[in-house]
Amino acid sequence: MTPEFASEAVACWIIFSGFLVVLGVGAFIADVIFPRIPLLNRWLDSLPDYEDDDEVYEQYLAERRARRIVRQRKLAARKGRR
Repeated sequence: MTPEFASEAVACWIIFSGFLVVLGVGAFIADVIFPRIPLLNRWLDSLPDYEDDDEVYEQYLAERRARRIVRQRKLAARKGRR
């Protein structure tokens, strides 16, 4: 191992460490900070589970339709009261 090779290895290690720190900070923000923000938490909860299973996808669509119908009925009931 030559000193030249060792200096290149240290430089690459520093760059790689910086990259891993950025990934770690981003993961921390996504796992801890985002769920504490109500708007982002609702958006994250609305995202589907990314699975290849068609049954899971159909169940997600059915739940989404049901929520939409409930919202429409609540809105119609509010308008009817006025």
